[in-house]
Amino acid sequence: MLRQKKDKLISFDNDYQPKEQQPKKVHWWNKISPISYLVVLLVTLVIFISYLVSPIGHVQQIMVSGTNYLGAQQVIDASKISHNSLVLQTIIQKPTIKKQIKNRVPLIKDVDYHYDGYNKLKIKVREYQTVGFVVQNNGYYRVLENKKIIQPKLRQPIGNFPVYQTFGAKTSLSEIVKFYLAVPHALKSDISEVHGSKDIKNHPYRLTIYMNDGNMVIGDIRTLAAKLKYYPAITKQMSDKGIVNLEIGAYSKPYPSKKE
Repeated sequence: MLRQKKDKLISFDNDYQPKEQQPKKVHWWNKISPISYLVVLLVTLVIFISYLVSPIGHVQQIMVSGTNYLGAQQVIDASKISHNSLVLQTIIQKPTIKKQIKNRVPLIKDVDYHYDGYNKLKIKVREYQTVGFVVQNNGYYRVLENKKIIQPKLRQPIGNFPVYQTFGAKTSLSEIVKFYLAVPHALKSDISEVHGSKDIKNHPYRLTIYMNDGNMVIGDIRTLAAKLKYYPAITKQMSDKGIVNLEIGAYSKPYPSKKE
């Protein structure tokens, strides 16, 4: 009885056959011989070297846009890019070259460049705004919107910008530039000179402005930029040149006569 049960439990599948192994796929790159790899590498290298030594691989033309006070040659000289420069090298070193231009030409606020075609270089710059001139060492130096004073020294100020003179603890050059940037655009060109105050005790925030029309304006540096919008209306009511006081309130009076 026990043996019969065992015989029933054990059986064999006579139809079983082992699976045939599929042939291993060979990729196309495995069929390439090492010599072929070497040939491709050498051809690529020859093409690359030919490009570097050919005129196409060198800068052929340099154009500068966005300059106002600067000359295009100043920007080109600062970049140190010439017709002998490799296009590829200027692309790889782009961050370094841009930084170099800004360091060499402080008037440049931002700079970028790209290639038009294979080797025509286009440099685009954005200059810092000139906000006036300061008198130093018997000459005039340009003052930028970032409050920096830059070379060269000039015999006379150029453009229609104010001259800054006389600075105090509360009316420093930095604060005066901040004031000028806040002045309404229509009135900026009307300002001839701006003087700060050295009278720290009585009038530490006072500004004295000489206008191109011959009038003088007195005001508080903290509020004067906003109050200057009343200046045109006040001067229309003035019969003679004089002083417009915007320090406290707003009123005008003629200059004292020479007899006084």
